Amino acid sequence: MAAASLAYAIGISPADAYINFVPNYEYVIDYSVASYRPFEFYVEGPFSEYTKIETLHHSDTQGNFRVHLALPEDYEPPGKHRLYVAAKEKPSEGTVNTIAGIRGFIEIDVPFPGFYAEMELYVDDVNAGEPVPMSAVIRNKGTLNISDARVVLEILDDVRSVKTIRSDSVGIETGGAYDFKTTIPGNELKPGRYVLKAVLYYEGRTKEKTADFRVGAFDVAIVNYTDTMFNGSVNLFEIEVESLWNNRIDTVYMDLSMIDSGKSISTVKTPPFDLPAWGKKRSSLYWNTEGIPVGKYDLEIVLHYDEGVRTENRKIYIVAPPVEEAPIPVSTIILVIIALMLIFFNIYFIFSRRKKEKKEDKEGKGG
Repeated sequence: MAAASLAYAIGISPADAYINFVPNYEYVIDYSVASYRPFEFYVEGPFSEYTKIETLHHSDTQGNFRVHLALPEDYEPPGKHRLYVAAKEKPSEGTVNTIAGIRGFIEIDVPFPGFYAEMELYVDDVNAGEPVPMSAVIRNKGTLNISDARVVLEILDDVRSVKTIRSDSVGIETGGAYDFKTTIPGNELKPGRYVLKAVLYYEGRTKEKTADFRVGAFDVAIVNYTDTMFNGSVNLFEIEVESLWNNRIDTVYMDLSMIDSGKSISTVKTPPFDLPAWGKKRSSLYWNTEGIPVGKYDLEIVLHYDEGVRTENRKIYIVAPPVEEAPIPVSTIILVIIALMLIFFNIYFIFSRRKKEKKEDKEGKGG
């Protein structure tokens, strides 16, 4: 609730900005602020000492500001730093209220000394027959220009290398980037799971990155199911399936048959449902096994999905329900307690009587 109030109470634009560190260079960024109450505008965090705020327009509820960021000759440490550009409402005099505020940021990317490159890898899931676009983006994050950068892309399945693609050699200036894009024809990859491996070679250095992707088949796989039920009872039966397709599959359901010696002895059907791309779904129903003896049976699963139909055969076991020990009746417990009390009373009575007799004998001898 507090976050929603904050968002409506005050806003800043632009919310964020990304710049490269250039020694002795001045960046100028204009901001606008809207608020329901009077507000103030400020900066905080790394590089704030190198900023100057110029007011272009300012009323109680809106304003336009210009941030001057004059970068120094150098800055430590290298990497990404966020300078926050913020606005917050001023409290009303004589009242206690919540102070709303909002922050945008300027991300300054400071280069690393010497040769330094970073790589980003992009590839999407597709369906069988569709082309597979992929790209490796190389960014020069060092202070020196790169004269020779090359990328090798390799596609691997579970056991082997399927395809290798090599880029040309390119130069990348400091702060610059190179995007190596390629596309694999749709007929070159079968449905399944793959790994895209990228190796970057530059100035005697290497970097490696991997990304997983899938080629979809219009099919539904059985992930798990209830393989054991009790005979002569109503059992909860669950079956979990997974989409192998990169698009939504509508109207998925299953016809389930228990088979004995080639003959169906019991059938049920799951409720229909939809599967999102690559999604999983667990379907539940109750299966009555009245009259089915204990034993091992074939389970025929007919999968219906959109316009597709496929049959799988599994095994299912019907077992006897566990024998539950009957609880001891309350009346029996009461009788046992009474009996124990009587035994205890008798023992106490006999012991007391013998003790009394011994005492009387002793007094008689003494007299």
